[in-house]
Amino acid sequence: MSLTLVIIIITVLVSMKAWNLPIWFDKYSFKPYRVERQKEYYRFFTSSFLHANWTHLIFNLFTLFFFGPTVEEYFSMAHGGNGWIYLLVLYLTAMVVSEAGTFFKYKNESRYSSIGASGAVSAVLFSAIWFNPTAKILVMFIPMPGFAFGAVYLIYTAWAAKNDYSGQINHDAHFYGSVWGVIFTIIACPESVAFFFDSLANFRMF
Repeated sequence: MSLTLVIIIITVLVSMKAWNLPIWFDKYSFKPYRVERQKEYYRFFTSSFLHANWTHLIFNLFTLFFFGPTVEEYFSMAHGGNGWIYLLVLYLTAMVVSEAGTFFKYKNESRYSSIGASGAVSAVLFSAIWFNPTAKILVMFIPMPGFAFGAVYLIYTAWAAKNDYSGQINHDAHFYGSVWGVIFTIIACPESVAFFFDSLANFRMF
């Protein structure tokens, strides 16, 4: 069984359990105020396994399902078949890094909380884009080169993080998770830098 499938299964089971046991949302969601004052650092990890509903859950896990195995395969090619270890480290560290901005931004707001694997999944997605920047990604059923999608996505999330005051979507987590996906991949596979820029140099739209 692949690591991606294991993560998906665990996330589905935990989310479904939380829907039947609402107290889990208070106990395990990411609450910067509680992390700061009660040192509940476990929330950096547990919040990624909680989702508000099936739509939220499926959207995140659908992305992970398609890009997780690809990233694991790339890491395996670079590290002698141990790609699952690198994917696991990427996913776990992305949980923390993606929530770092949220922590500092809302650590004094007692009512703020967030849930979802979006930050960690964004890291996996952007790792895949870095490994193969010209591969097509379907956006509203329209194929777009990965590097183009990545640029638009980062610009949008950076803007939304500053201008969206609804608090319904954690754009900070999306942004920091995406950036961490690239940074981690460069650290783990330095040779990917040359391949990335060679791919861009040789890219032809048609």
